[in-house]
Amino acid sequence: MPSIADLRDFDIFLRFQCEAVRGKLRDLLAGKRLTLAEARRHKVLIPMVGVYTPGWQALPACSWEFVELVTKEGPIGTGEWSIRLDQPAIDALRLLEAEPGKNLLEEDLEIPLFMAWWDLVGQALGKPLHRLWAELFDVGFDPPTKVPLAAYTWQRFPDADGNDAVTFETWPAFAKAQVDAGFHTVKVSMTGYEPYDYIDLLERIRAAVGPSIDIRIDTHGTWNFIEARRILPKLAGLDISYIEQPINAMLPERFYPRGVTPPPARGGSFQREYYFRKLEELRHQTAVPFSCHWWTPPIVQPPGGNRMSNRWEFDWYMIERFDPVDISAPDIGLGVFGLWRLLQMARFMSLHIMLHSNFELGLQSTFRAAMNSALAYYPESAGIYLGSTPRLCLPMDTEYNQVRDDVLLGGKVSLGGGEIALQPEPGHGLHLDPGRLERYRYTEARVRPHREYSMKLYDNYVLDHPRRRTMAGWPKPSGPERVARRAFPYDLTNILGIDEGQEVDVELNT
Repeated sequence: MPSIADLRDFDIFLRFQCEAVRGKLRDLLAGKRLTLAEARRHKVLIPMVGVYTPGWQALPACSWEFVELVTKEGPIGTGEWSIRLDQPAIDALRLLEAEPGKNLLEEDLEIPLFMAWWDLVGQALGKPLHRLWAELFDVGFDPPTKVPLAAYTWQRFPDADGNDAVTFETWPAFAKAQVDAGFHTVKVSMTGYEPYDYIDLLERIRAAVGPSIDIRIDTHGTWNFIEARRILPKLAGLDISYIEQPINAMLPERFYPRGVTPPPARGGSFQREYYFRKLEELRHQTAVPFSCHWWTPPIVQPPGGNRMSNRWEFDWYMIERFDPVDISAPDIGLGVFGLWRLLQMARFMSLHIMLHSNFELGLQSTFRAAMNSALAYYPESAGIYLGSTPRLCLPMDTEYNQVRDDVLLGGKVSLGGGEIALQPEPGHGLHLDPGRLERYRYTEARVRPHREYSMKLYDNYVLDHPRRRTMAGWPKPSGPERVARRAFPYDLTNILGIDEGQEVDVELNT
């Protein structure tokens, strides 16, 4: 790892470069103007293939919200939001209603309208986004037009018609089907079953997909330190590409009485220093590489600042003391400039690069792939002398293979060959289909049957391969799992109007 002084100096350079790129973009947009004719909002509910279960969910359908910025000049900028439109976007649309003559290409709209704003910028400049970003950041190569993917897999309950279950027995065949569809990397989400049972499952998946396919695994922090220490050596012969979130991170508020706020941690809301120390200790006991949401490398956001504002600081205190992971897996929520800055630092620290999956449909998947192509891809190869670390790039995760349909013209974006192809048209190149928007429009009538089926699953959460121990560690009585707490990075139950006060365990890149 480079010295901390080198890292600090490099970040000063990265900040300077970000400002220089912003200046270049302002110059390119000077004199160009797009004004709003109409802002269209579309909230949709789309069935999953089977039932979405990571984090002990039971969601047969999920929601997304789209915005179309229809301009008087002709271009339409389209953006996708996971689950629902956020408050900054809502505020920006209200601003545009109050100021109908405002130039949509103005910089203050980049953060709240993100994908839709960049879509308009690309169209105004006549460039596909991956090429535009590659030119702005002067990456020195033509960005790839196809981005390889890792097919996410998990245990699935069948849908309401009894179809598309993935069980402990059928999971290897499901993984093989992803390979047969063209994927060269399979990701295995491991939360539902007994931790030790995943040894047998991964052995059978490896046998099914063969030796040439990469397998990456994700416990979502559901293993404790001792479980991880005992299980990981048993995976040594399976050539696991890496493990994500191998152990849990404690949330201090669980140890304090209700209503009592724990003392502020140094730079975060959980026991960061203890967690990174244990993660580093575990990493030194196995050859399986690690990635972690909180180490991308770690950053600290200023109070009240938007994540995309790029005003965050690297957590130098933690970086100076710990070296717990091998792979940087950030989310695109840092925006174009923040993501470029973080990825450059990760590369400087010799971390491998993988863009984390989001809760997304085809538009966001394509947008993320464009960011990957321009900002995360590194074409260098090492010669016989010291130089840039070779082969840092890893296929990016996708959950899009688990979604039944889409609202884009032409339907679901093709994942043929296990890749996503970037559009040659200016912007992100994708458009919404009015017929599909109507077919999947979010209404109470459409939500109701999914909610009823979901509640049946929650009330009788029976796994096909039940655990032998409770989450507390004691022998589990026979019968349903009866999970008392479901925790996941998104509060998903309210998608279907199920108000359970779900606990949210993770905030990425904070």
